[in-house]
Amino acid sequence: MRKTVHRLARLVPLIAVVAALMVPMAVAAADTSIQPLSATLVARGAEVDVTVSFTCPAGYTVGSPYGMSGGASVYLQQAVTKTEQASGSGFSSGQTCTGQPQTAVVPVLATVPGPPFRNGPAVAFAYLQACDANFNCVYVGSGPVTLRISR
Repeated sequence: MRKTVHRLARLVPLIAVVAALMVPMAVAAADTSIQPLSATLVARGAEVDVTVSFTCPAGYTVGSPYGMSGGASVYLQQAVTKTEQASGSGFSSGQTCTGQPQTAVVPVLATVPGPPFRNGPAVAFAYLQACDANFNCVYVGSGPVTLRISR
């Protein structure tokens, strides 16, 4: 019985430390969001500039800490004919998070080979990755959102 009490007594500080570390992570994740807002046709449909609204913890930087693509990313797909789908993806990174809603323009290039984008409805998915100086990162994605691509 005495050994069990001593073992539990050793675990209590560890549990307290783990719980304390988890609270900031949960708060940071709760303050993170991204939503596609609008889409503008560029270069005869070779590109669509998608404006996104995002929020992430103050002091974090939008992007991957490892120099890889990431940050505010958008995947876009559009039915351009009955048999063809235009699609593409892009990302924007480097913004410093303020903890308040911010906007960014994400250039989405049409996938080649494939048709260019056109004016009209399209489906967009947006994802956000932001990290602090200690490589603590938050991730969030939007659901599918219908946008109208216009000039």
